[in-house]
Amino acid sequence: MELRRTLLLLLVLATLGLAAYLVRREWVRRAAISEAVVVLESIEARPPSPAFRLPDDTTVFAEAAARAWAFVESHYEPATGLVRTVPDYPVATIWDIGSVLAAFFSARELGMIDRADYDARMGRLLGTLERLQLFEEAAFNKTYGTPSGRILERNDSPSVRGFGWSVTDLGRLLVWLRIIAERDPAHRSEAERIVGRLDMSRLVRDGYLWGEELDRRGRIRSFAEGFIGYEQYAAQGFALWDWPAERALSLTVNSEPLRLWGEVVLVDRRPRSCLTSEPFVLAGLEFGWSPAMTRLALAVLGVQEVRHRRTGRITIASEDASTVPPHHFYYYCIHGDGGPFSVAAQGGNPVGQGPATVSAKATFAWYALAPGAYTARALQAVVSGWPEDGRLIAGLDESTGTAVGPPNINTAAVILEAALYLRRGRPILDLPVPAAGSR
Repeated sequence: MELRRTLLLLLVLATLGLAAYLVRREWVRRAAISEAVVVLESIEARPPSPAFRLPDDTTVFAEAAARAWAFVESHYEPATGLVRTVPDYPVATIWDIGSVLAAFFSARELGMIDRADYDARMGRLLGTLERLQLFEEAAFNKTYGTPSGRILERNDSPSVRGFGWSVTDLGRLLVWLRIIAERDPAHRSEAERIVGRLDMSRLVRDGYLWGEELDRRGRIRSFAEGFIGYEQYAAQGFALWDWPAERALSLTVNSEPLRLWGEVVLVDRRPRSCLTSEPFVLAGLEFGWSPAMTRLALAVLGVQEVRHRRTGRITIASEDASTVPPHHFYYYCIHGDGGPFSVAAQGGNPVGQGPATVSAKATFAWYALAPGAYTARALQAVVSGWPEDGRLIAGLDESTGTAVGPPNINTAAVILEAALYLRRGRPILDLPVPAAGSR
């Protein structure tokens, strides 16, 4: 009897301890959110350096767009309308396919292709998206073969099932399907049918975006996907099709303030996160920044400028394809699990002294969005590193200034988008969008 009383007492004490821990954890979380809100609202919504435009910037952007479109044309797959991600890799993620849509649309708007050519390419690609095999009949698989549209395994071999989906990638696709539906009525019905293929109830629930993938035993694993910047960008894509994920849209629910090089930014409190330029510039180019996103985006740019002033290194950190093994794709994080200005592989895993690249696409995008003394200097540095043979590059080695990285569809697409933004002077999508806010 005494033993039972002791065990019962221990169980009660453990339960009370767990409850106290959970209460304290929630208090800490709410305190972090409140602090993040205060910090976000205190950041001045202004460019980090005086507004300034290069006198020949339209020529610079036109030449870059020509290089970008030359890559798209050279690696276009006529049978599917897809484009190879990099020259020797006939595989595309759904993020890459979103970039192909962006490249086609931007090239037409810039007058680089005529309506007939555009309709042929866009019609072929949208037709392929209407036919692609879905994973679990719910969402697009993570990867497909570009020549055939065949669903693939993790190792890029043909599959009968696939291996999962990424809601981050799907978010980019949804942004561009909405742009096409609104800006190009001739292809609206196709875009709507493609979105209609997705089982949104499995992708959006409890305020978050959910990915699914097969584990090593072939069982489906479901997980909330995303971190600050990417999560809000992807969530905007879903919200544009009336599937808002409120927590994923928030900039502060999972973030905390951090001072870097004297500047304050928000970073994700969850593990394996990476604060980088990519999602912020895409949001700015494609559908525009909310007031809260404007503050954070310009703070992200500002800390890169401060680092340049202190180190002398041009710093434009983003994600880029690479020729460096073993991953061949790296995230240059303004802050990540590896610390400030560290490099991570897919999944956010730090890789130590990985390839730190001055991202070409992010440079063009930042200049289009916030033309100033620093973004102009970065743009001049990237352009001075262009190969003389007209090839596209992913960027420059931050240490040496030499051209690095293979030409790729994502670099091509963002440069074309940036050229279109520079010409229009406003985001590509002329619609009010659900704001990524502070609460």
